[in-house]
Amino acid sequence: MGFDHHQLARLVTAVADQDAAAAIELNFSCPNVETGLIMGADPGEIASALEVLRPLTDKPLIAKLTPTALDQPAVARAAEGAGADALALINTLPGMALDPATGDPWLGAGRGGQSGPAVRAVALNQVSEVAKATPLPVIGMGGIGSGRDAADFLRAGARCVAVGTESFRDPAAGVRVRTELEALGRKHERQAAPAS
Repeated sequence: MGFDHHQLARLVTAVADQDAAAAIELNFSCPNVETGLIMGADPGEIASALEVLRPLTDKPLIAKLTPTALDQPAVARAAEGAGADALALINTLPGMALDPATGDPWLGAGRGGQSGPAVRAVALNQVSEVAKATPLPVIGMGGIGSGRDAADFLRAGARCVAVGTESFRDPAAGVRVRTELEALGRKHERQAAPAS
């Protein structure tokens, strides 16, 4: 991710040339030094960034939205209108932790991003709101640690899911979540099948 349109353009151009990249995710949760706003929190900012980036590649552009937007559906519609091919949400929520011995901030920067199960309810709500607001595919993420969690995101309107924080605890989490989700799907099919 870059901090202004020029940096983003350089990154998209470089990644677009790589055969290994099937799509490009743009993390619109970083500060935009040109205005001081977070690009993904303001419909005008996200639209203006995508208007610069869309002509640079034919590869799909996925706009990863910040969960701190005041009107997430408006941001999603602006991304759609400016050429995004899909939306990913949510990113981390701002948070901090204190050292129990000193009371000082535990993280080196003083604060950081809260992720994992604690953000799941926020993520489900935002995925649902955005999926209703735009026809773009939504990639749901935020606290997915099981097949049941993944199924909840799909029911909320996501077309697919991503597993992040759980992978730090269990590097095979993505495969496990997929396996559990498939098992839930088979169970649902059996329950829905008419009795013979």
